[in-house]
Amino acid sequence: MFDQISETTIVLPEGPGAVARLLEPALAQAAGPGVESVSLTLDYTASAVPGTRVTVEAELERATRTLAFVFGRILGPDQQVLATGSAVFRRVSQAA
Repeated sequence: MFDQISETTIVLPEGPGAVARLLEPALAQAAGPGVESVSLTLDYTASAVPGTRVTVEAELERATRTLAFVFGRILGPDQQVLATGSAVFRRVSQAA
């Protein structure tokens, strides 16, 4: 699935929204410029300690003229999947 993947290594912040704070911007970047979120689904698969270095991956799965469908995941230092997420973004600006 991850042929053209966007990947970033970052420190996991504290708080209950840490995964969403890391994953949503990565998904939006994979969707492309000029998008706004329509739907975001997160699934937590393992616990992670704040301050741990994690890898955030995101990939555009499919796009239409107005919508972008993306998938991403957060990996721990041992490459264990900590969370996955999928989102739909609406394109709000069209290139001329």
